Amino acid sequence: MSAFTEARMHLGVELRGAGRHPAALRRSGVDPAALVEPSWWTRLVRDAGARGLDLVVLPAGRPQGAPVGVLDAVAMAERIAPFVPGIGLVPQVDIAAAEPTVLAKAISTLDVVSTGRAGWEPVTSTNWAAAGPVVEGVLDDGARRLPRRRPLTVVRADEPAALDVAARHADVVRIAAPSLDIAHALRERVRIAAAAAGRRPDHLAVLLDVEVHLAGVAADARASLRQLDRTDELPPSTLRVVGAAVDLANLVERTVALRAADGITFLPLALPADLFAITGQVVPLLAGRGLFRTGSPGMRLRARFQPRRLPAEVGVAS
Repeated sequence: MSAFTEARMHLGVELRGAGRHPAALRRSGVDPAALVEPSWWTRLVRDAGARGLDLVVLPAGRPQGAPVGVLDAVAMAERIAPFVPGIGLVPQVDIAAAEPTVLAKAISTLDVVSTGRAGWEPVTSTNWAAAGPVVEGVLDDGARRLPRRRPLTVVRADEPAALDVAARHADVVRIAAPSLDIAHALRERVRIAAAAAGRRPDHLAVLLDVEVHLAGVAADARASLRQLDRTDELPPSTLRVVGAAVDLANLVERTVALRAADGITFLPLALPADLFAITGQVVPLLAGRGLFRTGSPGMRLRARFQPRRLPAEVGVAS
């Protein structure tokens, strides 16, 4: 295993309802009411944690097709935390109208019930220019509640104002890109912004979003996606792998070789099938190639993303 891979490669997954594709629920046979039940999320998150993924992102808002009255992402994370050991829990929080003290208390509570595995991803339905002070307020208040530590902060860097917040406050920065070359350029932009904000670039991990739809053979995955798109087409929002497990493993390997990102956030198009394919087939392939980051599942979430000391020259796995 290369020093770069050991120090840098992280894997996460964003779980969105019955999958990212808007037609996934209709074709899955899942009862919409199940999407607001802690048991649904516990099953998925436990599977991701059992395979050693670093974190799971729980999106803000009501899952598509779910009944009104769904628990928000922070409350859901608190409900499932005692039943999903090992993996970090990162609920998204819309901070457009958030009160920093109340939000900090909720995140701090999650950190306690998850034994140090809490994170949060601020999102906004208005604009990032006004979001910075809210993020600062949450982190300052959270630091007082959790002496000498704070939950992992994840920020998307899709626009200049968001990049500024990410550069100053994030531990993990999420990016979307249509190619690995563009992902590499975005990662460098994040690192430059972090340096300009007075931080060490290596103190931020950049995770690339990758949409995923898998089957035993690539042709079956493509046929399945065509069926989904006939109901409600979903254009790619970032790199997308529609194929077999080996195709996704190959993309992860190229990501490491090009240093296009420090890790991947998988976006399954259809749940639970795509998640189970990632954890049951892709992760073993990555481990066999020396590409799966190793680390103690007992570590606090933020500690997993702290940089390790690297030699002056590092190679990449072949």
